[in-house]
Amino acid sequence: MKVCIIGAGMGGLAASIALQQDGHETVVYERVSDLRPVGAAISVWCNGVKVLAKLGLLKEVERVSGRMDRMSYRKWDSGEVYCDFSLLPLYEEVKQRAYPIARAELQKMLLDANAPAPIHLQKRAVSYSTSEDSVTVSFEDGTTETADFVVIADGTHSKLRNQVTKTEIQRDYVGYVNWNGPIEMQEFEGLISKDNWTQYVGEGKRVSFMPMSATHYYFFFDVPLPLSSAPKRPEEYRSTLEKHFGHWHPAVQRLIERLDPSKVARVEIHDTKTLPTLVDLESGRALLIGDAAHATCPDLGQGGCQAFEDAFVLQQLFREHRISPASSTKPDVETLRAVLRDFQDQRGERTAELVLRARKRSGVTHQLGDPQETLDWYEELKTEDGTGIMRGMIKTILGAPAQL
Repeated sequence: MKVCIIGAGMGGLAASIALQQDGHETVVYERVSDLRPVGAAISVWCNGVKVLAKLGLLKEVERVSGRMDRMSYRKWDSGEVYCDFSLLPLYEEVKQRAYPIARAELQKMLLDANAPAPIHLQKRAVSYSTSEDSVTVSFEDGTTETADFVVIADGTHSKLRNQVTKTEIQRDYVGYVNWNGPIEMQEFEGLISKDNWTQYVGEGKRVSFMPMSATHYYFFFDVPLPLSSAPKRPEEYRSTLEKHFGHWHPAVQRLIERLDPSKVARVEIHDTKTLPTLVDLESGRALLIGDAAHATCPDLGQGGCQAFEDAFVLQQLFREHRISPASSTKPDVETLRAVLRDFQDQRGERTAELVLRARKRSGVTHQLGDPQETLDWYEELKTEDGTGIMRGMIKTILGAPAQL
């Protein structure tokens, strides 16, 4: 079966690789002219790593990722340790480590694994139409592509999402701005442990150091701000961060001093409300995955992981419904509709819950709701031994598809 995939991000590439594993023909279309990763790194939690393992990428992930054995929270100004605990009990419980990884490294391994399937750049999909036996995607440049099925993975700004949902879907600003980038570990000798995900929190703000490789941290700053109020020019990033964090701990001051603004990404965090549907049952030949389906704020670290889960579930459903290249006939539209119903059942509630939980978590962390909730959270961290935090993380990870 020929599958057209719109979007060459993590979800689209994972879907292409997974379907190729079973012999399906895939072709990927991407609207940008250059596949440059957005952001320095991503924390791939254990459920996402399990999908990458199914795609045959575990050894490569282990080779290039950071080793994150511990997690800690510290007070914003003094550096007082609120809590510091091992993540090994979590890894043992879910039978898989988490791996923070540079987005460039992850993208490269997905692109390599996707070969020889073609990826066409500068192809902006604008609509699709279906017949009884095919789906045709139309592009902004006037060209078309006809396939048996279309996977829409064109991100949070999806151009095809409204056609699936049959309603206008708007992104919602969560309420904070994130600046992120890479920084060499050697700059923080004696201040930060190389295997510890260290977070400074206070005033509704957060600064994080996460080991993304053997030599670099992935850092980020979070600041609750009105939309479009933070300067957009890289040459203004340092002064902006000094304004918001100039009175914070010396490790934070060193980070602001040593970061390279040209390598910093500034992101106004958005998500989307629960979509009425992730699938186009009427046509029987289209579905949404990844950020196009369930854009989420990064406060649970599950955005990329859920895109990977989407790809894995689609692969499993094709198998369960015996959609195989070895078959002498292509699946009829009713078989494909059965796939779509099952996909909605298995992915709709799971992803909607995580989007809502991430939004709630962001409100507490960034003091976007009742300020007392955030102050109470700071107090709770002082008595946390890791059990409560890891319990929530384990719940999220074990909510993944049972086949993982």
